[in-house]
Amino acid sequence: MAKSLLTPPPTTLAPIPFEDLVQQASAALPDSLEQTGPGMLVALDIDGTLLTADGASPAVLDTIERLQCVGVNVVIATGRGVGATLPVLSEVGIHDGWAVVSNGAIVMRIEDGQYEVVFKRYFDPSPLIDQVTQHLPEAILAVEDDSMYYRVSREFPPRELIEEFRIDDLEGLKSKPVTKLVVRMPGMSVADFEARVNELDMLNLSYAIGWTAWMDVNAPDTTKASSLEWLRGELDVPFTGSVAVGDGTNDMAMLRWAHHSVAMAGAIEQVRECANAVTGPVEYDGAAAVMEALLRRAAGNKNGSLM
Repeated sequence: MAKSLLTPPPTTLAPIPFEDLVQQASAALPDSLEQTGPGMLVALDIDGTLLTADGASPAVLDTIERLQCVGVNVVIATGRGVGATLPVLSEVGIHDGWAVVSNGAIVMRIEDGQYEVVFKRYFDPSPLIDQVTQHLPEAILAVEDDSMYYRVSREFPPRELIEEFRIDDLEGLKSKPVTKLVVRMPGMSVADFEARVNELDMLNLSYAIGWTAWMDVNAPDTTKASSLEWLRGELDVPFTGSVAVGDGTNDMAMLRWAHHSVAMAGAIEQVRECANAVTGPVEYDGAAAVMEALLRRAAGNKNGSLM
């Protein structure tokens, strides 16, 4: 897995034993949560949740595989586009199932390692692009549409844009509806970037600011949560079977949506406040600890029923 600046920097937390994290995650599971199996949907963010800059750990791979073996719907829910999500699905061993990408603007079905886009949510980026070029003329813009690559106003800093890209002029970027618009200001602090973004009329669009001066923009009412709720209905999973794990501002709606939600310890306070519980940071396998807790809960209940 190629390293990318999409992954947030490591936390400064002292090492936490994995078993301690599992115990903490187990204690946080609500009694009302459905039993592990087809009646459960576990939505997992990628960057800062499943992946470090070096990829997925053995614990992440193991717990995802075991959840799938007992019938759990393990769903990747990411801000990445299709091209940058497919290698992750392969790396973490999800060859059949579903993925919510581009912050919910795209939903994919995966069968035997092949994917099919089930739906996309588009919007017209022109009004916002005009505003950005006026208020943030040095910003780099990128749009995602029906292509397998992004169209960008100029090159991003090295390794930031995982997907392939083509350079286009502003009129080209505005020429058709898109699933996502990215606004990037290299060299600007996140605080200053957020202040400048707040001066824009976002036209009721959905947006999230990342770990750097980077903003994803999607169609109105388009979030990971909106697509996960649609998928929950498709899979006939009860609300009490929904679990979500994430760390970014684009995960906030998803964390508020799930019956049981867990924020990574590396997340900012604003994100952690949206979750029911907090696990360890990605470098200490916090997400794997949550999945292990779900598996042990199922095993314990099964053993108890036989007594």
